[in-house]
Amino acid sequence: MSELKFGDRIRDVRKNAGCSQKEFCTVLDIPQSTLSAYETDRMQPTVASLVNIATKFNVSLDWLCGIEKTVSSFGTMGDVLTAVYDLAEVEGLKIDFTINDRLPNDTETANEKWFVQMTVHGNDSANPNNADFCNGVRQISENISDFESYSISNETYETERARLKENYSRPVSKKDFPELSREERQKKHIEWVKEHFNDE
Repeated sequence: MSELKFGDRIRDVRKNAGCSQKEFCTVLDIPQSTLSAYETDRMQPTVASLVNIATKFNVSLDWLCGIEKTVSSFGTMGDVLTAVYDLAEVEGLKIDFTINDRLPNDTETANEKWFVQMTVHGNDSANPNNADFCNGVRQISENISDFESYSISNETYETERARLKENYSRPVSKKDFPELSREERQKKHIEWVKEHFNDE
């Protein structure tokens, strides 16, 4: 796979953000002619411009400069955990969290381990995005397994990664969390407890 140039990387950031050149320039406060020159490699971005792009579009400078091979929005563990929040807030996607942190004598054994688990049931008709999520994760798992076992090249891995994004391009929205008064919240909490612990 040929190495991406500055122009390719900046164009990728803009397209991944869903911005036209005009919109991208407005966010960065630069002329459109400057962005056009960046994207066609007629002009190299300044360090200040690269920092501006990295900061405002949450990509790493290492990736923009070609040091990292893939773009990642995860600069810190906080970014990773925020992505878990984002997943949990997708409308029509239900994730069940299991936390196993109560170990006998606070000691891990062969049978008792500290773990967290996220479960998505693909056949949950009340949450229509679950099936797509499960199918997509299966494809990701297969691609990663093929890559880590050296049965596919870097180029094939990246192609499959890009293809997955294209195949699952249907937009998703954020769950609506209504503002409730204290009394309304208490009433709904009691209803929730009765519904979830009725059999116990």
